[in-house]
Amino acid sequence: MDVYGHKLKVGQWSSTTFWIFHDGDGNKSSCNTIQVGWHINPDRYGDSHTHFYTLWTRDGYETTGCFNMDCPGFIRVDGAVIAPGDAIHHVSDVPGVHAQNITLRVNKDKKTGDWWVYYGFNNIPTGVGYFPKSLFSYLAQKATRVAFGAFVRSKRSNPTPPMGSGALPNGGMGRPASFTDLRFIDHEGNSRPIMADLPKTVTDEKCHSITPIDHAECFYGGPGGCIR
Repeated sequence: MDVYGHKLKVGQWSSTTFWIFHDGDGNKSSCNTIQVGWHINPDRYGDSHTHFYTLWTRDGYETTGCFNMDCPGFIRVDGAVIAPGDAIHHVSDVPGVHAQNITLRVNKDKKTGDWWVYYGFNNIPTGVGYFPKSLFSYLAQKATRVAFGAFVRSKRSNPTPPMGSGALPNGGMGRPASFTDLRFIDHEGNSRPIMADLPKTVTDEKCHSITPIDHAECFYGGPGGCIR
């Protein structure tokens, strides 16, 4: 995925991420989730830098889980090139002709059952750390859904911030952000490209959008500016 920087204010949040789910018994409080991606969140970090982040829960974000390593959970390995919560340097220019790219991979270790996170900056991803199997109830066994995309949030009085590069796909001005080499990893560790389009959810196409998947690639983003 491309990685970008924007000047956001307190009360604004822009994120590109992917999710791994097990929906549990169907009740929200039983949903197990892992999130990995990048975000700009001045409320959390006190700056407008772009940060690599992780997030987990085993009860639908009600009482368990946390960002990064703010609570016992994610275990970073010695020598990892980055830690959850670290700023990413350097990010893509907006607008610009060269996009910086991070490669993220999450897969379940066949022996231990732990969920490993891999990160690469314009390079092959290497292990950053893992979520122990013991953190989860349902994800301790398997995942039932994956999703990827982006979201923006703002306090009610503020316009929404840019998403991705800040450019709309489908003919918008500027270079839209992209997901490339999208892949699904099965329980045996085999990886295959996602070639067919998937269902999508877009809350307001005036502000942001995403294109269909074509050969494991799609484009997304938007300038924001929506006021609710």
